[in-house]
Amino acid sequence: MSEEKPVQYAHRMFPAPIDHGIARPDRAVSTVERGTDAVTYNDPQGRWYEGGGQVGEKAVESIVVYPPTRGVVGQGDPFEPVKIGILVDMDLGQLLSDWIDSTILAIEDALNEGVYDRPVEIITVDARGLPRENYRKVRQGYLKLVELGCVVVLGPMISDNSLNLQDVVNATGVACIGWTGSVKFAGDYCFTVANGDIPTESVMGANWCAQQGYTKVGFFWEKGSSGDHYSDYFRLAAQNVGVEIVKEVSLGPNPRGFQEKLATMREQGAEAIVYMGYGYSTFHFAAAFKALDWDPPRFMGTAFMFYSNSNAWAEGLEGWHGVDQLGEDGANPNYEAMVRRFEARFGRVTRNVVVALGYDTARAGIHGIANAMIPIPSEVRLGLEKIKWMPCTNGGPGAYITFAPYDHRGYKGDFLTIRELRGGELHFRGYYRPQWPSNTHSPLLTAEPKPADPADAAAAE
Repeated sequence: MSEEKPVQYAHRMFPAPIDHGIARPDRAVSTVERGTDAVTYNDPQGRWYEGGGQVGEKAVESIVVYPPTRGVVGQGDPFEPVKIGILVDMDLGQLLSDWIDSTILAIEDALNEGVYDRPVEIITVDARGLPRENYRKVRQGYLKLVELGCVVVLGPMISDNSLNLQDVVNATGVACIGWTGSVKFAGDYCFTVANGDIPTESVMGANWCAQQGYTKVGFFWEKGSSGDHYSDYFRLAAQNVGVEIVKEVSLGPNPRGFQEKLATMREQGAEAIVYMGYGYSTFHFAAAFKALDWDPPRFMGTAFMFYSNSNAWAEGLEGWHGVDQLGEDGANPNYEAMVRRFEARFGRVTRNVVVALGYDTARAGIHGIANAMIPIPSEVRLGLEKIKWMPCTNGGPGAYITFAPYDHRGYKGDFLTIRELRGGELHFRGYYRPQWPSNTHSPLLTAEPKPADPADAAAAE
């Protein structure tokens, strides 16, 4: 007679959900007071537009936000939090806490409003990739968030990393809401709450030169995933508005010879300088302008917003006009109300563009989850496409976020602005609202009046 095998019992494959026991009846609450290990913050008496955190700070890996219970006591096992990933793909300097904390605030606000009624977990990975580090790192960071069960990922930020991830994202099927301004980042699961718009930035630069009366310019653009869009669109737009490029320079990852190239541009009659690229060349420009004792009018794309990354970066951007996303000071009620809530929640004041971007991106993520029939990635993707006219903290009072099938670029309206950093102050210089040349230069407006027809006059009598 054969021995009977012992009975095998099924055990839980995964740990049971944990209830941290911190939920409150009246408001949403998080498992952390703040999103990073920062114990002090950037000088509150410093420039208002600089990042509020510390260089080298680290994000809390897992943060759970509980909705208000409204006095309802649940039955059975606790609900496991739905997971949102944050993919950090670059050195954020003083801005990491501003991104993580604004994400916490956005989730808490949404849960307080009743947008969603179960806990949400924010999981952050630091997977810095291109253009400074290896391409595989950001892929592994995204896949880790997928493996951990995230149904949507906030990030990446850099265009190179977005395009590097594009096929992986569309194949894996967990939506990314990137910050890239690249219009090449596309697919069923690729969304953006874009930190700029690369082709449009170049068009803005050419139009700015024409509007200011600068007809001869020196043009720098940076090689990379979007270099062709920076260069092609600027050349075309410059031609259309009558701006001549007297000298064009393409920059590598670690460029040399700035002073000589700028000196040549000056000798060739350049009245202004335009730079479109990642922003890492900013310090080289500053040193070269100082050595040449030259302070020409100059314009750059959204790399201009690195003024928030560090105080040194802000100093290097002195004198530049650039594409920004903060609206006219005091004009956007959504932004002004958000920064007041931010101060009340985290006990500090920070008013830069990353706080607005972080908030808007997280709002898109949680509303995509709330719109989904069930919290799985394919349904969350459809939930994102249902977002219509969502209020923005970025841009002007008329900016909003809308997605749709085949339209995954969220920001609409006045989400791009122009600012100048001059004298250590960040000045608002207007929204980008182009007009047809015919509005002011039409032959119909300057032609001689047509002689009156005597027959018409007789008929009128």
